[in-house]
Formats: sequence, structure tokens, C-alpha cells
Amino acid sequence: MKRHSYDTTSVQRLLPLLRSISMELRERSDAIENLDQRVLELGGRNAKRRKKSDALLDVEADLANQRRELRHTQGELTKLGCVQDQDHPLRILIPGSDGEIEHGFTWDGLADTLKPNELAAA
Repeated sequence: MKRHSYDTTSVQRLLPLLRSISMELRERSDAIENLDQRVLELGGRNAKRRKKSDALLDVEADLANQRRELRHTQGELTKLGCVQDQDHPLRILIPGSDGEIEHGFTWDGLADTLKPNELAAA
């Protein structure tokens, strides 16, 4: 497996791609949340005992598609060597010049800020 590393210059070049990925992560997560709610509204939890409506089947198909595409988008981050912060999903952790996340950068998708990784300071 190729180990990715980013110095200050290369991480700056990476930011437009991270912005795009972050936007897609946010949009897909919002869509999943909305579709989950729609499944509940259509009686999705009780539908196993009876025939599902066409509307429910359509929403479940859309939900499965959104979840699959979210996994693909998360995979794009992995291919770059980056990871989502589990506590803050729109925060992306970027490996440093030694390939270690702990010595890298943190990009906050909400604030659009880049700073040295908080783990390195600890």
C-alpha cells in the first residue's frame, strides 16, 4: 500500500479536491438522513410484515444508492491517505511529510481552515 505524505505546499494543492469531497460527503449524508426519515414516514419498519408500497421501494432504492456513493466518496479520501475525523465528520485529517496523520494537518470543512494536526500538538 502506498503511503501518502503531504508538506505545506502539496497540502495547499490538495485543498480544492478536499473541498469537493467534503461537499459531496455533506450532501450525501444529508440525503441519507432525509431518506431515512422518509422510510419511517412510509412505514418502512413495519413493511416487512406486509407488501411494501412502490413509493417505499423507490425511497429504499434511493437510500441504498446514496449509502453506496457515500462509501465511494469516503474511499476517495482513503486513496489520498486522508481520513475523516470520527468526532467531526466534516474535518479531514491529512498525513504529514512523514506519512503520519499525527504529524500532518487538519482541514475543517465547515470553517475552511487548515492547521497543523491537533494530535501533533498533544
